[in-house]
Amino acid sequence: MVAEDQVLTVAEVNSRLPLVRSIVRDIVGLHQDITGRRERFRSVRRRHAGSPADDESVYEQEMRQLEEELARDEDRLDSYSEELSKIGGVLTDPVLGTVDFPTLMDGDRVWLCWQLDEPDVRFWHAGGCGESERLPLTEDEHNGCSTVGGGHSDSSS
Repeated sequence: MVAEDQVLTVAEVNSRLPLVRSIVRDIVGLHQDITGRRERFRSVRRRHAGSPADDESVYEQEMRQLEEELARDEDRLDSYSEELSKIGGVLTDPVLGTVDFPTLMDGDRVWLCWQLDEPDVRFWHAGGCGESERLPLTEDEHNGCSTVGGGHSDSSS
């Protein structure tokens, strides 16, 4: 998990994006695959729900094997999320490939928000992902200022 006191700048997040992008591509693909297989698995189970269970039948052996494969792939998905966490990111949407990174903006803890199809970090939000709107970074923030927030202050320094 991301350290509670860890904050990253736009420049730090952007420098990590090649690795993040690679991990997130794997997450999105694996999540899509798992979701499809899980639905097919449920569908087969529903169709055979009235059949007597014979633990030694070929059908039951195959279903157990499919369950085991799904569990292994779900563990792989968790390990990808943990890998993101170690480099400062929090996976918030495995379908879109959305990752949040903690930062400070005008002294408040907020999140830099990146999605797989974006070339670099261009958005932020204050609340949980999906609970608050993704707001565009200002030009100063986007250019990697050491602290985020230059464009949100009323001071004209």
